[in-house]
Amino acid sequence: MNGRAALAILVGLLLPLPLVFLLSGGLLPGLREGRAGSNRVSPVLTAEARMRLTTYRSDCGLSSECEPPLGCVMEARARRQYCIDSQCTQDTECPQDQSCRPIASSGGGPWVRLCIPTGVRKEGEHCIALPETREAACAPGLLCGSKEGWCAQPCRKADAAACPEGFFCADTMPDPLCLPSCTAKGCPPGQRCIHGAEGASACAEVYGPDCQQNPCPRAGECQVSHDSTRPGKVWMECVERCGEGYPPCSAGLICDAWVCRVPCNSQDPHPCMKGYLCKQHRSGRPEVCQPES
Repeated sequence: MNGRAALAILVGLLLPLPLVFLLSGGLLPGLREGRAGSNRVSPVLTAEARMRLTTYRSDCGLSSECEPPLGCVMEARARRQYCIDSQCTQDTECPQDQSCRPIASSGGGPWVRLCIPTGVRKEGEHCIALPETREAACAPGLLCGSKEGWCAQPCRKADAAACPEGFFCADTMPDPLCLPSCTAKGCPPGQRCIHGAEGASACAEVYGPDCQQNPCPRAGECQVSHDSTRPGKVWMECVERCGEGYPPCSAGLICDAWVCRVPCNSQDPHPCMKGYLCKQHRSGRPEVCQPES
């Protein structure tokens, strides 16, 4: 068999291969494979490979709307959610004062590695995975992980002493992290042990009705929010949904942005309870009491 015949056979074998397979391996030039533990991580594509994907940097709601190996990522810095590949594989590929970190994409898509600012948030404080400023980012050596966003150090589940006192090794994605726990140690006066997702808990001052201790009425759902730049504080609400398909708001509440809220007047000396502000969601909407977070 001569060289031309062999080449023709090879081309004939490759043509039927789907684009997804080509993107997932080494057949398409310009991919650098990445992994975080055993979970899928989007590779870094070359400019040529990105140009071949029609959904690259297009708006999305779920990763299923993006062509593989792209993930749908919400980036606060760009104020939009779009399809993107990894932009780095290690810290040395990022600008000074930034680190390469895996970011979860929506809808269970691949993790995407992006350059994130190195911040000031300490271990056990809340963080934002893709922050606009370093005030909401973790300090050097810490990762912003778990469902609720905690600054944490990585750990190994097999190592019983992997985490410092007051922390435990949680089976978070994409890799285990040391999350805070205050259940054994307790909290100082004025704060309470607030429980969150994945077994994490931390001491904080509560603003609003403490619906973790006092359950909401049937119509309400206990919602806990926090501000990454204000550690040691949480805001709680018994949230009633409203609008099309929902019942009218309870007495004394009005419907604003699909949520029943307390109406207020910003000209009053104390229009809302401590920790809440009287403001509009947007121009033309009524003034309502909203968490400061």
